Amino acid sequence: MKTFVLDLNGKSCPNKKIPLIERINEETALTVGNFDGIHLGHRYLIEKLKEEAERRNLRSVVLTFCPHPLKVLAPQLLPCELTDIDEKIEVLSGLGVDYTVFIRFDRDFSKVRAKEFLKDILYERLGCRYLLVGYDWRYGYKREGEIELAKEVGEELGFEVEEAKPFRIENHVVSSTLIRRLLREGRVEEVRKYLGHNYWIRRKVVKGEGRGSKIGFPTANLQHTENLCLKEGVYAVRVEERYKGVANYGYRPTFGGGKKVLEVFILDYEGNLRGKRIKVEFLKFLREEKKFSSVDELVNQIKKDVERARKEIND
Repeated sequence: MKTFVLDLNGKSCPNKKIPLIERINEETALTVGNFDGIHLGHRYLIEKLKEEAERRNLRSVVLTFCPHPLKVLAPQLLPCELTDIDEKIEVLSGLGVDYTVFIRFDRDFSKVRAKEFLKDILYERLGCRYLLVGYDWRYGYKREGEIELAKEVGEELGFEVEEAKPFRIENHVVSSTLIRRLLREGRVEEVRKYLGHNYWIRRKVVKGEGRGSKIGFPTANLQHTENLCLKEGVYAVRVEERYKGVANYGYRPTFGGGKKVLEVFILDYEGNLRGKRIKVEFLKFLREEKKFSSVDELVNQIKKDVERARKEIND
C-alpha cells in the first residue's frame, strides 16, 4: 500500500511526514470517509471496493482526512478518538488496498463545493471511475452534497457511484458511533464483536512523573491519550501481544492529576520502553477509577488488580 497526502496547499498532515502527490495517474476505484476505528463495517466496504476494482481493472483507493473535520469546523463537537493517524495507516496497510490518500482538512478545504470536490478532486486528481460510499455519505461545503448529486455528476463525467448498504451484526448497524459509546461505557469485550479484534492502540512511551516506580509498580506512560474513548478506570490489557498488564486511564485522583493519561503496568517485564511505540490491547474493564485515602490503600488495590488481571487474561 502506498500512502500519500493530496497536495492542495503544499502541506502534509499535521506533525506527519507523509509524502505529497499532485494526482494519481491511474484510473481508480475509490471510497471516502473518516474510517475512525476501521471496524467491520469499514472492512466490509473496503473488501467490496477491492472486488470492484479488480473486476474493473482499477486501482483501489481509500480517501480520508487529517485531522478529523470537526477539529477544524467545531472543536467542541469533536468525538473521542478511536485511532490516530499512524494506527489508521497500520490497519489499512494490512487490508490490501493500493493507495491510502489523505486530504489535509483545513478552513480552505472546508469551503470546497460539492460539485468541485467530485469533479476536480475525485475525478481529475484521483482518477475516480468507480465511487463506493456509505449509506449516509455527505460532502462538500456545509455537507451540501448527497449521493444523488454524486450519481448525477458521475453520469455526466463517466464514473459510477454505488451506495453500500449498512453493515449489521445482530440488528446493530456497525458504526464508529456505536463503538465509541460502548468504549465510554467500559464494554470492551462487546466492542471486539464489531471491530473483529480487541480494541487496541499503539502509542509512544514518554516520561511520566515517576510515582509508579516509587510505589513498586513502574508504568509506561503513553503519549497523546487524553482524547481516547475509554471509560476512566482500570483495565486488564495485553502489551505487545505477549505481556499481561494492568492499565489505568483517567486523572489519577489520589495524586490530584489534572489531565487524562493512560499508564500501563506490564507484568513480569523489565526494561526501558521510553521512546518506543507499544501496542496495548484492552481486554476487560476491571473497576472504576477511585481516589484512595492513602498511598498504602492504593498499593493494596493495585496488587488486587494485578492478581485479577493474571487470572482474567488467557495465555
